Amino acid sequence: MSTLLELRTRARQRADAVGNNFFTDSEINDYINTGLGELHDLLVMKFEDYYISSVSFSLTSGTGEYSFNSIGLDDFYKVIGVDASYGNDIVRVKRFSFPDRNKYAYNDVLYNNRGYAAYEYSIRGDNVVFIPTPNSTDSITIHYVPSFQKLSSDSDSVSSSIALNWEEYAVIVAAMKMLQKEETSTSPLERELNRITVRIENAASNRDAAEPFGITDETTGILPASRWSY
Repeated sequence: MSTLLELRTRARQRADAVGNNFFTDSEINDYINTGLGELHDLLVMKFEDYYISSVSFSLTSGTGEYSFNSIGLDDFYKVIGVDASYGNDIVRVKRFSFPDRNKYAYNDVLYNNRGYAAYEYSIRGDNVVFIPTPNSTDSITIHYVPSFQKLSSDSDSVSSSIALNWEEYAVIVAAMKMLQKEETSTSPLERELNRITVRIENAASNRDAAEPFGITDETTGILPASRWSY
């Protein structure tokens, strides 16, 4: 994968600005990180798990809301799924929608879990919320897409999950911003950026061509059915 220094050199070449002190290295670094951040968004929105992390923490009985800081979640972007450990079993925690936030407020919880945890979660701002308020100390694992992390030093390199030729997206974005500062036409680079964006979006889909996704059975959290409680 290319380093920040290599990307900056390529951006200067693209903008015909090699040795041009009108653009500082720090300035070009910001432009490159802007491009890499946009590329991060493009890949995340393809939902092909180019980026995935997880964090685990234990519930506190009687507590239903946890701040990201309190559970060590400092680079959150989008949640992929939440699991709960019940003894030796791991079960899925379903998400609840905002209109359902009070559905357990006044009644005892009497329903069929069918392999799901006995509570549901939702992401609200910088917090993860569970309803009904758990009365257990289950271990929770949040699988999530991390936020984009800027390259800061010349030796920092692009994530290995990004194809080498996709890095050109960030190079073009940086070169365009350099030309904009010079008040020079960016039309050729805009056409090139549109072309590479389409290519990346098409190529990023179906990352696992051998085993495409099938329909998910949303009526069950874990199998086999013999372990459901009726």
